[in-house]
Amino acid sequence: MKLHILLLLSLTMNLQTSAQTLPPDSEYVIVDENGHLSVNGERRRFWAVIGKLMISAGVQADDDAETRAAKLERSRKGTLALLDRFQALGFNGLRMWYSLGGAAHSDYEMGDGSYADSVDFMIAEAKKRGFRIWFAGFGNRVGLPDPEKVNLVDDPETAGAWVEAVEDYLGREKKVDMRHSFARHWDPRLEALYIERMKENADHVNQYTGLRWGDDPVFAVWELSNEEWFMSRMLGGIWQKEPAFFRARLIAKWNAWLLKKYGSDEALAEAWGGVLAGERPSEGSVLLAPMRGKSDPSLAIGDANPAALAALTSEDQRYSRADFSDERAGDVLEFFLSIQLSHKKRCEAAVKTFGKSLALSPLIYDTGIGYEIHSQFIHQNADAVAHDAYVNGWGPRLVEPDLENARTENRKMLAILDKERISANDGPWVNWLLKPPGISQGVPWLEHNRTEGKPFLVYETQIQQPAKYRADFPLRLAALASIQDWDWISWHYFASHDDVGIVEEPFHRPMDVTSGSHPQGYHYTYDEVQGAMMRQAALIWRNELLEPAPNPTTFIYGRQALRDADSMDYAGSYGTVGFDMLQTTYQYGVRIQIDPGREDNEVIGPVVSFADRNTHNPYTPTPAITIDWKKGTYKFDNDKVAAFTGMMANVGDEIRFDNGVVLKDVAHHNPEGIYAPINEDSKYLAFALNSEDGKILADSERVSLALQSTSFNSGFEMDPELILEKGHPRHAKTKQGGLPVLVVRVEATVVAPALDRMTATFFDWHNQPIGETRVENGQFRITADLPITYIILTR
Repeated sequence: MKLHILLLLSLTMNLQTSAQTLPPDSEYVIVDENGHLSVNGERRRFWAVIGKLMISAGVQADDDAETRAAKLERSRKGTLALLDRFQALGFNGLRMWYSLGGAAHSDYEMGDGSYADSVDFMIAEAKKRGFRIWFAGFGNRVGLPDPEKVNLVDDPETAGAWVEAVEDYLGREKKVDMRHSFARHWDPRLEALYIERMKENADHVNQYTGLRWGDDPVFAVWELSNEEWFMSRMLGGIWQKEPAFFRARLIAKWNAWLLKKYGSDEALAEAWGGVLAGERPSEGSVLLAPMRGKSDPSLAIGDANPAALAALTSEDQRYSRADFSDERAGDVLEFFLSIQLSHKKRCEAAVKTFGKSLALSPLIYDTGIGYEIHSQFIHQNADAVAHDAYVNGWGPRLVEPDLENARTENRKMLAILDKERISANDGPWVNWLLKPPGISQGVPWLEHNRTEGKPFLVYETQIQQPAKYRADFPLRLAALASIQDWDWISWHYFASHDDVGIVEEPFHRPMDVTSGSHPQGYHYTYDEVQGAMMRQAALIWRNELLEPAPNPTTFIYGRQALRDADSMDYAGSYGTVGFDMLQTTYQYGVRIQIDPGREDNEVIGPVVSFADRNTHNPYTPTPAITIDWKKGTYKFDNDKVAAFTGMMANVGDEIRFDNGVVLKDVAHHNPEGIYAPINEDSKYLAFALNSEDGKILADSERVSLALQSTSFNSGFEMDPELILEKGHPRHAKTKQGGLPVLVVRVEATVVAPALDRMTATFFDWHNQPIGETRVENGQFRITADLPITYIILTR
């Protein structure tokens, strides 16, 4: 370990001596005094793409000079086209998985068309456009462990066993890489190797910027791991699949931890209300149990004395949680949490010395898991909090939950919520507007997890196709993100074909629709309807056109909740009080705090209770946001934005806003053959008119508008009855269909006196202008005869 400490000191000195050659502090993304992302003293919000934001050149070693040049030109044109497209669609960020750690992946010559060359070119061009990058690949693309790294830690007594354990990883049918080696949390060598691999990523030099990645201010967020979900998986017994050497080290740590906490075998037995025959922490013979399910004692005990081993593993005994006291289960939780947190803090201390961006910009410990108290506690200790959420556009029919087999009130509430949230409410479709508000298919993941004083980052989100009702999703997300005052939203997933930059209209393709077990329906690449509304939502939220909830309710959870045995089960973390957080978020805003220094829980502020979830309506978190779920509508209304999404037929022939905007004379034009047309009984639509420069509409130099409804691929098919029965299209032999994409065009008159005399330019899905009109007498008409994706109005 001395070598490791000296390395860190050396790196710190190198950082200090080279600081004068690096960009000034003002160029980096930092966490400001209010707990938000900031650049040069100004708050910034980021709307980011996840996926393929570059076109690789695909140069081969035997390509001649002419072929190389042609491939390079094609890839450059494609990459620039992608960046320009996303900038036009309101994006300013990228959650990046590309990883170039190690010389084998990072050495290149500018313009050689290699993978590293392509990645660095994209990064440099994104930087020119003001994009910032969240580096998801930093700790997740670190490769396989290397037995030759045994000397990273000076411990000759365990060297041979460590090499054997690593070779076990490498010899398995599915090799265990560093990301999936949970033993790195408690094994010093694996941890040191993991840190070394992250340093290789930080040390990579981008020849187009002249900066190491670790020093480049284009990197705004750094990530130690993605969806590691340590506590959930450890409690599921994943540690029992580790090689015997790593398993024994964990069990030894467990026994040492118990002895330090209780001081003696007798004190432990008294605290737990008894132990199994042969269990003594002083002899290292206490089983690492209970887990969430059954525990095999032969895998849960280390190098105990033979008598203890025989007593604890006789007769093929299996133990469940019911065999042990809640106090013992609480100690398992506390022990695992201490292992995870100490590992994260050691990694953080190391990587913060690997570059100026790493030192100044936020580092997150993990991503997810949304409704787990231990996960949120880990996030709370990092620079920022990161969670995700997905929803489906279809679902099974609503059936009564099985409450007889729910052993606690908490489990009953969960069973009810799961059924209510996931179930279809319009044939096979889930129309989320006609449910109490939420971006959740059961317990919440995104809504409640905002920690005061920490940036909140959405690492993934999307609504899955097929979905008739999806144009509303970006606006609903913008509402939640505004209420909760988030800082970063990443959209999953963008994956274009390589013909970008070659063909004239590369995004003229069928939409991605889930038609099998792989959820390709989480891709929005070719979805005009959602893309248009994502653009508007981005501009509304990034420009802070909607105020956050002014006085959020705070849910504080103490030591009892953190050690609650029921939290071993998914969604058992917060007890019955936790079920009030979802509804409360949309009415008052919510902050959550995990405080192990107190025993009990406390709620500070008003709540909308679980019991009132189906009666509370409308939700009015701020004067500008109204959510009327019983009519199926969201409305944004202030002097900077007029937006409405939902079932217009439920509110009349016009949508009137207090800011003077009126949407009237609305007509839906269903293309012939569309799978699920929009009828007069619903008039489902999504409309947004908003400032692009943050000024009020009357003063804004640039205003944008989108008006959308729904779309389906030609020939799309699914069996509604099977969807209602099974709840997933893979059971229904769904057909994706093809071109043309059939878009329900919406025509309407827009009345907006503040925009009088502005010029409205119509843009299509390819970001090309296709017509224009003038706002005369404070109004203009949107017609259905043009394929209008969005409209930009200028003075």
